[in-house]
Amino acid sequence: MNSKILIFLKGLLMGICDLIPGISGGTIAFITGIYVRLISAVKSFSLKILYDAFMYLFEKGKKKEARLKNLKQGIKKLDLGFLLILLFGIFTALLLGSKVIKFLLTNYFAYTISFFIGLILASSKIIFDNIDHHNKRNILFGVVGFVIGILLLKLVPVTAPSSLYYVFFAGFIAISAMFLPGISGAFILLIMGLYERMIDVLQDVLSNFNWLLVFAAGALLGAFTISRIIAFLFKKYKSKILYLLLGLVLGALSIPIKKIFETATFGILNITVMLFFLLSGAFIVVMASNCKKNVKKICD
Repeated sequence: MNSKILIFLKGLLMGICDLIPGISGGTIAFITGIYVRLISAVKSFSLKILYDAFMYLFEKGKKKEARLKNLKQGIKKLDLGFLLILLFGIFTALLLGSKVIKFLLTNYFAYTISFFIGLILASSKIIFDNIDHHNKRNILFGVVGFVIGILLLKLVPVTAPSSLYYVFFAGFIAISAMFLPGISGAFILLIMGLYERMIDVLQDVLSNFNWLLVFAAGALLGAFTISRIIAFLFKKYKSKILYLLLGLVLGALSIPIKKIFETATFGILNITVMLFFLLSGAFIVVMASNCKKNVKKICD
């Protein structure tokens, strides 16, 4: 198969998973063998490229030639062709998949959220499996994360602010999911109260183009900075950071659980169906995790 088509298909798969709270697009990138290439390309973004492009417009002669050479080298490191095709695949999946998600949230809200909770619970095991040291100090970070997650139930507004500053911040934070094991960008939007709103944005891009543009700008800035911050923190405090994230994910589950209690009826049939979808979500993550481990064994 043509390599460009294959990259597009991998982007489609990542986009589908990015729509669902609980499955990280970064995890899918690892399973499909493009994680290292993706992170390397994103980390290659730098202000120097912008500076070289700007200065190239004004310099002349040999300086202009030297500047052009530096610019080409910087763009080559970006792996721009790969990124554009992958992003096209992701965005295509987001546009098409958002219609399905919107339908499910409108007609089967409690069942859909139950499925998401199953995904998120099982994904927390992925975070735990990546922790190297389980001493008391590190576990304390997990407790702190859990408390913060519970507090988000009170801190996150019932109705998310319509401010574009908030949307920019959401994009900045949500992109971090690409670099963190077991963390889903859609889940971050869910706890920030913006998940359903962003699904609506994808339903009608032209009418909500300002939202999409601001969110994308936040995501780009987040990708530029978060990749470097995470690389630094993981190098020094990996177990502490992962315990904090684990606690945060489990504590923040109180938000979608509260939504279910506010909207669902709790007859025996409804409870049974919700449990079925919860377990189905957990099963999917377990299968994806096993696939990831098999790929890692092959790579090793």
